[in-house]
Amino acid sequence: MSSDDIQPTDPRVERSRRLICEAALDELAEVGYGAVNIESIAKRAGVGKATIYRHWDGKLGLLASALESISTEVQVSAVGTVRDRTIELLTWLANHLSDGSSASACMPAMVSAAQYDDSVREFHHRFSAERRAILLNVLDDGKRAGEISAEADTQMLAEMLVGPLFYRRLMTSESFPAADVDKIVDAAFASVRTA
Repeated sequence: MSSDDIQPTDPRVERSRRLICEAALDELAEVGYGAVNIESIAKRAGVGKATIYRHWDGKLGLLASALESISTEVQVSAVGTVRDRTIELLTWLANHLSDGSSASACMPAMVSAAQYDDSVREFHHRFSAERRAILLNVLDDGKRAGEISAEADTQMLAEMLVGPLFYRRLMTSESFPAADVDKIVDAAFASVRTA
């Protein structure tokens, strides 16, 4: 395909897709995965069902696109110590999990739905693994730079780092304070720091 064959995206189509994704997230957060349907999303977005079906083949495809649009917000510096970069990433996550947004409220809905629906479980595990890869890349950079022991299990380290944030979001009424993220990082890194 040549560059002449690539058509610029129509701003109206992009706006419509964005509104539909926002409506899908709001609906998921409000009623849970099982009660979400294309009709209710279309009504909330102010579009016809046909508009949604032009872009997505069904509920899971639409919700996957909507959830993936959130992850584009995640950015972590390419420079700095592994500690600083990890704190930056976990601070973003702590703020995201506690901001009261629809996006934050979608996580428990997807966790619940993944227990009962194989296709949701498959999506949820893939989606989570892709997000976790961002942290794993930072930790692997730390190994290469000698800031983390070469023998460290970065998968387990990543779970130690994010575990308190997700525990608070899913199991308690209070979110983990972003200001305390450095305490998690220092405690987890104490076991893997090079001498």
